[in-house]
Amino acid sequence: TAAADYSGWLAELGVAAAERAAAGARVHDALTATLRDARGRWLLGREHRATHSEWRLTGRHAGRVVNVIIDRLLLEPDGQRWIVDYKTSSHEGGDLARFLADEETRYRPQLQRYAALVRAESPGPLRAALYFPLLGEFREIALAATPT
Repeated sequence: TAAADYSGWLAELGVAAAERAAAGARVHDALTATLRDARGRWLLGREHRATHSEWRLTGRHAGRVVNVIIDRLLLEPDGQRWIVDYKTSSHEGGDLARFLADEETRYRPQLQRYAALVRAESPGPLRAALYFPLLGEFREIALAATPT
C-alpha cells in the first residue's frame, strides 16, 4: 500500500512499529490532500524565488538560546516572505471555526519565535500561516511588527 512506503522513514524517526501503518496512512492522506489543494500546490510549487523546508535555526529569543525547525519558508517573486507551519490535525465534531481559532491561539507564540529568528537572519517583512492539509485550511497568523 502507499502507506507502507513510509515505513522505513517513520522507523528512522522513531515511530513505534505498531504505530507505523496508521502514521504512514496519515502521511499519505496529508500529501494527497496537499496536492489536491490549490494552496498546497502553491506551498510546494516552483514559482518561488527561494524555499526552505525543515529549516533549522538557532538564535536568541526572549533572553535564551532556542533551536527551531521551520516547516516551510518561502520567498515570493515579489519579495514577500512566508513562514508556514504544517499541522496534520484532524477535527472531529461540528465547530471547525472554533477549533481553528484555538489552534491559531495555541501556535501564535511558536510562529512569533520563528519570525524573530528569521528576522534576525534577514530583516524585513514577513508573514506566517498554519496549513492544515487534512482539513484544507490555510490560516494566516498576525505577527508582531518587530521581534519579541
